[in-house]
Amino acid sequence: MSIQAQILNSILRKFVKSQGQKQKEYSYTDARKLMNQPGYEDQNTNFVSKFLAKKIFGKKQSNINIEEIYLDNIRTLKFSSSSFTTNKCILYFHGGGYIAGSPETHQNFLTHLCKTSKIPIYAIDYSLAPEKPYPAALNDAVSSYQSILKIGYNPENIFIGGDSAGGNLTLVCALKLQKTNQKLPSKLFLLSPWTDLTASGESVKFNAEKDPYLSYDNFLTTGESSKTAVQDWYAPGQDYSDPMISPVFADYESFPETLIQVSDIEILLSDAINLREKLKKNNNSVSLKIYKNVPHVWQVFGFLPEAKEATMEISNFLNS
Repeated sequence: MSIQAQILNSILRKFVKSQGQKQKEYSYTDARKLMNQPGYEDQNTNFVSKFLAKKIFGKKQSNINIEEIYLDNIRTLKFSSSSFTTNKCILYFHGGGYIAGSPETHQNFLTHLCKTSKIPIYAIDYSLAPEKPYPAALNDAVSSYQSILKIGYNPENIFIGGDSAGGNLTLVCALKLQKTNQKLPSKLFLLSPWTDLTASGESVKFNAEKDPYLSYDNFLTTGESSKTAVQDWYAPGQDYSDPMISPVFADYESFPETLIQVSDIEILLSDAINLREKLKKNNNSVSLKIYKNVPHVWQVFGFLPEAKEATMEISNFLNS
């Protein structure tokens, strides 16, 4: 673990996780404040949290072009450069528990990935709950993929990726495409994917105290909090073991080549490990890389050496 990761974990525990544990109820608006979304800026938060949010989510200068476009009426940020000659593209789904986040909250990471991979990226601003619950985000994901095809990209040159809930959306999008007999993208990459929305993974228990900010120290509270977010906001009244909601329970056959990245201290570790085992059962090509002592979706913390390493790993995977 790098010194930068040690410092970041300490800051997250003290100024983010500890504040969340003081709240009796954590709402979707709190998640949006944490991610510094426009319209949800929290002026009452502590100085360190404000600094960290600006460091992560504030737009940095880059020679990568960022353009707002629409894919089938879905607002999208396209990351590209005139120097790219590739006929490939990435379709990206941001994280945020299906209740927060946007292409803008992930623009620094996506700019870095675009520059490193030399592949254009389309990051969609998909529907968020509770205003638009399941299956709105899934419908947006499928529609955006179909729009990418209409632009002229071939399925073998399309890669889909996402972090956390975006990793979930990546999987269920591919499953939906397969279920409806549509051609699949050639590769998927999943960053700390949230694959089990029933919160039944063992790491919810054994990593509750280790996770720097995604959990409560009491694993029972962590599990209940996760279930509440799903039941009250994202997918009320649904079967949460449905593979289209919790893709860890899907049976995978003839699935795209998949790269999974996860940290050994996050509560979603089991989500990644169990997913790999499901993919391996039917001889799908899957690679799982477990990083040491970094926070959930550390790839967005661009100042971490581990973030640079992970981004290069993704780029190499997509270009191999």
